[in-house]
This record gives sequence, C-alpha cells and structure tokens, in this order.
Amino acid sequence: MFPPYRFSMDYIIGAGAILETGDSGTITPATLHANVDAALAQRVHAAAVDFEGTSAAAMRRLLILAQGWNGAQFRSAVSDRLREQRECTLADVLTALAEQTHRDEVHLFAHWLPDDATCETLAQRGIAIISHPLESIRAASLVAGQRLRRWAA
Repeated sequence: MFPPYRFSMDYIIGAGAILETGDSGTITPATLHANVDAALAQRVHAAAVDFEGTSAAAMRRLLILAQGWNGAQFRSAVSDRLREQRECTLADVLTALAEQTHRDEVHLFAHWLPDDATCETLAQRGIAIISHPLESIRAASLVAGQRLRRWAA
C-alpha cells in the first residue's frame, strides 16, 4: 500500500517571463515554483520577483508571473502585450500584469522598494504594490527559455 500524498499549499506556482532591461531587452518565458508561507501563497496571484538586484536602479532582470497560469496563457495575455509596447516602465509592466490577471495588486519580492513615482503611477491606475523581502521565498525553482514539444507515436 502506498502512503497518502500530501499536497502542500505553501507554493507560488505559475508561468511568466523574465524581462531583461536595456536596449537589447528580452522577454524569456519562465515558470516558477517558490516555497513561501502558506498564508502568503494563497494571497499571491500576480507577482514580480527580482532575484539579483539590490535597488530598482540596479535591476537588470525581473521575473513576472501569474499564479496557476500556463505558458501559453501568459504569453498571449501579458508577454505579447509588452512586446507590442516595445518600451515599458516598471509601472507599465506591473500594470499589464495586474490588468491581465484581473487583480488590483501585484506582489513584489525583492531587496528593494519601488520609487515613489512608480507607486504613485500605480495608485493612480488603481493598482497596489505589496512589497515583500526576497527572503520571503524560502526556496525557488525557476525554469526559463524551455520549449516543450510532444510527438504522437
């Protein structure tokens, strides 16, 4: 007899994209499994994560994701929209994420806080940014740039 499986509710699991800043900025599809407190995992539906930066000005890559989404959903709803804009501020990125996930808040996991102008712009757009220290993510598995193909036998 097999032991019963326990499904943990303390993960943020979703599809998204890693956005790279600069003149040659890119959008790379990604998925994230992040271990956090159970209460936090239940509240996060749209998130942005900066694993590397120490300040908003030093940010080079930002992961954005929608919990429970798959890659195709995220690409058509968020990534394609950002590509069409071509140039986006942090407020534009977080607005697109919030609007497409039908949420009025985005959770930010980082070692920094957004500047006042970004917070003000988001507030004017009806979007709250909820900041968490990056250490709120106890462990994470990030897969980026992978393509999956299935062949029929």
